[in-house]
Amino acid sequence: MIYFLGTSEEYLFYNLFLSMGLTYILTAYFAVSVVYNQRDFYILSSLPISAKQIVIAKVISGLALPIIIVGILQIPIYLLLFLKYDLVEIVQTVVILTFTNVITAMFLLSILSILNRFRKLFPSSLLYLFTNTILAFLIGIIPIIYLITQQFEKIKAIIVSFNVTDLTDFFPTLANLLNMGYRLSMQETFIKTITTSLLTKDSLIDFLIIVSSLILICILLLIATVKNTAVNYYKNGLLENRVEKMPKISMYRTKNIWGYYLQREFWIIQSEPYFKMQIILSLILSPLFTIIFTIVVQMDLLKSQWIADNESHLFAYMILFLSCVNNISGTPYSREGKNYAPSIVIPLDRRKVFLAKVTTASLISILSVLISYAIYMLFGYIDTLGLLLLLITVLLIISYNLLSPIYDMQHPLLEWKSPSEAVKSNPNVLISLVYGFPILIVITFIHFCLLALNVSQWVVTIIIAVLTIGSTITLFFKVLSKYRFKF
Repeated sequence: MIYFLGTSEEYLFYNLFLSMGLTYILTAYFAVSVVYNQRDFYILSSLPISAKQIVIAKVISGLALPIIIVGILQIPIYLLLFLKYDLVEIVQTVVILTFTNVITAMFLLSILSILNRFRKLFPSSLLYLFTNTILAFLIGIIPIIYLITQQFEKIKAIIVSFNVTDLTDFFPTLANLLNMGYRLSMQETFIKTITTSLLTKDSLIDFLIIVSSLILICILLLIATVKNTAVNYYKNGLLENRVEKMPKISMYRTKNIWGYYLQREFWIIQSEPYFKMQIILSLILSPLFTIIFTIVVQMDLLKSQWIADNESHLFAYMILFLSCVNNISGTPYSREGKNYAPSIVIPLDRRKVFLAKVTTASLISILSVLISYAIYMLFGYIDTLGLLLLLITVLLIISYNLLSPIYDMQHPLLEWKSPSEAVKSNPNVLISLVYGFPILIVITFIHFCLLALNVSQWVVTIIIAVLTIGSTITLFFKVLSKYRFKF
């Protein structure tokens, strides 16, 4: 769309930074755990290869997936370039974009390698993983915050200028916004320096100089990453794989058998620092977006009257989807790993095991929602209608969590060396969305269709509440009757 709405310079500019952003996200999500995870330490350290060679192999394998995915997604984008550029210019653009993406990934890995070098200073794996995650997030968000603070008034003016009265105004207004965003970004020296090589038609010598410079930067970042990671490779490997004294497990005696099943789920989460970090991230994601949402509202950036009138509904569904998009509810059986087999031998009630997993995932999401609504309430946006929307959100979370573990229950991924494989790299995560998301999408669609028809907000909310209560109860008994949990 950008290609047809803007100039070729704007097209290359937005393509560059979107590809860099996607590369950064994929690197943070996949490559970091590949490069800095040392669950394979005892296997690799026994081989007649140096720590430097091991780290280089890890870096290359970690970069392969993000760069390949971004490269494949870029293919349709490159095809459009044939309409305005010749083959030589297209090849130059592809080469420069590829090396820029590699530098983006290597920059993140090199920064995190400094943290890895001082791994021994972190008293627990959980603290190290959490610091790693927060640092990656800050590195990605700080440039955006800097640009916003530097050009705040101009950015606000651009957003305010987005005034669409009908569909015919949408595309001209969007084209104008893209142009203003491009001109505004090019006022920053750093951004202009990055994009100059793409936006100007360089001679072969200039192109070779640019590529040589990019290769040199890649090599320097690789050297820094390898050196920082390899220098303490054996110490960190022993530290991460050391046989620790098992923490004392609290056993709470209760007359209710459900307490023991919930304790079992608590022990599974406690078994790996990575699992605990996932819980923490799930708890802070929705509150973080709540703060952003309330700031946007306070700045009066939502100029659409319809959006302003239905703000509480938009907030409720934003929090709902953020609370459900996690790796917790979709992989409860895979997280058991080697402990899954003994659980089948032990005469546990499979139905209670399933419901305990649903309850655990639901409680985590509901707690995140309650924190988000508490923040939202501090800004004075909660009323009786908001509380009813909160009830709908909680019920839909339960419905989602009843469906999302089904595939993982039938096909758990148990052979994993790293806990990130059981949660983050597990294909069951994506499949769980296919199981759970349809009911959320259907309810959301019905809700906003009724609002679009100018039905009273109270009437719409009551209808959706009744529908949600009925669907949740029906789904609960349907799931328990269809899946009899006999393995």
